[in-house]
Amino acid sequence: MAYSAPGPAYCLPSSPDVYEASIEFLPSMRAVDYFLPKYYLESIIFKVEDRLFKVPRYHFEHNSDIFSTTLSLPSVNDNDAEGNSDSNPFVLEGIESLDFQRLLKVLYPLDIPQLLAYPKDDWISVLKLSTMWFFIAARDLAITRLDTHNLSPVERIVLARQYDVSKWLRSAYTELCTREEGITLADAETIGYRTTVQMYQVREAAIKRHESGHGRYYHNGTHSNHNQNTGSRFSSADVEGTFGTEFRQADAASAVYTKTRR
Repeated sequence: MAYSAPGPAYCLPSSPDVYEASIEFLPSMRAVDYFLPKYYLESIIFKVEDRLFKVPRYHFEHNSDIFSTTLSLPSVNDNDAEGNSDSNPFVLEGIESLDFQRLLKVLYPLDIPQLLAYPKDDWISVLKLSTMWFFIAARDLAITRLDTHNLSPVERIVLARQYDVSKWLRSAYTELCTREEGITLADAETIGYRTTVQMYQVREAAIKRHESGHGRYYHNGTHSNHNQNTGSRFSSADVEGTFGTEFRQADAASAVYTKTRR
């Protein structure tokens, strides 16, 4: 059987009368049959550093409170509106091109996505920009994927403070207060000396409550003669009592991204 190539989806008739009738019919076809908004996407052109990116507007208009407001502002001439041409792109100041590429990789995967294979730094970039621009679903996904990367307590503290992830702050503080090994100088410089001193106060309080025990415990990173380590003597109320104000502030900041969930 001979192969016959398919004809065009729509052919203009040769007769002028029929042509005019067809033109009149096109608007209803466009509205009802031809264009499904969900899968007929307009593009926008961004400029980040020295690079141009042309991507569908959809996620920026529908999944970001920041961009949905900005992109809905009226323009005198739609053809000259920011983002409609290479000569007049929508410029994103202060954003690194690499971070933006990593966000786009999640928002608009070019292949069937293998999310488990994305490295930690990619997800940190996604968390950074999704938090900045209120891409709530992308932010939630980044947090979930970063949870699988076994972040150290210090990494969790740094990211929690930068991007308002309160659960990481609480879990990391608890881990540093209860683990057997002490806090290193490098860790103290990263999380801050005030926080470090407060953590040692929590550890000391746990030790003093059980100083009549036997065996060993850890005291400022060294062994002493008590039978249990700091972690086994510790109560979650200790860390809540010391860092409660900071935790409540972090919870309030994190809740913003729940309240604005789209």
